[in-house]
Amino acid sequence: MKYINKLKTVNKLFLAIPIIITIITATLLTNKETPEIIIDDKEDIVNEVEDEYIYIDIKGCVNNPGVYKIRLNSRLFQALELAGGLTNEADTLRINLSLKLDDEAIIYIPSIIENEIDEPTDPVVILPPQDDDYGLVNINTASMSDLETLKGIGPSTAEAIINYRETIKRFDKIEDIMNVSGIGEATFNSIKDDITV
Repeated sequence: MKYINKLKTVNKLFLAIPIIITIITATLLTNKETPEIIIDDKEDIVNEVEDEYIYIDIKGCVNNPGVYKIRLNSRLFQALELAGGLTNEADTLRINLSLKLDDEAIIYIPSIIENEIDEPTDPVVILPPQDDDYGLVNINTASMSDLETLKGIGPSTAEAIINYRETIKRFDKIEDIMNVSGIGEATFNSIKDDITV
């Protein structure tokens, strides 16, 4: 009888062993800390370059004229937002809101009345900085009428210059103007002393 009881006890132990192992395994797995995942992303890190800024002077028909600090490669519409937007008198039909801005630019927004009284001016007149280039026609910022003051540059060529700088690329040096259709070496030689970038 004792032998049978011992046998039953041993059987119970054998049956209990898998259950004990299962409990121990489950306990170890739940208590085990989640391993820290380390991602080697050194190659994906982009060096953040400090934002570059330019300063522009906005005048004319804007709610808050003045000098503004704005990010490099900003457009006119972004500068106008900083200046509180256009006034009701601004000649909105002639404004190129996508115009890219340069450092030290003076931006003048004319009024509708101004354009009715005088010969219509371009919506944004960007004057070059007061330096050695003052008085020269900046081919990156000049209006159509300013470009037409250059020898041998008529309305269609002036328009081609503006289209080139707005749709293809701005001029890095004055010689780049020869990339514009209709401007050859002879024309360039006749205007090279009157232009700047």
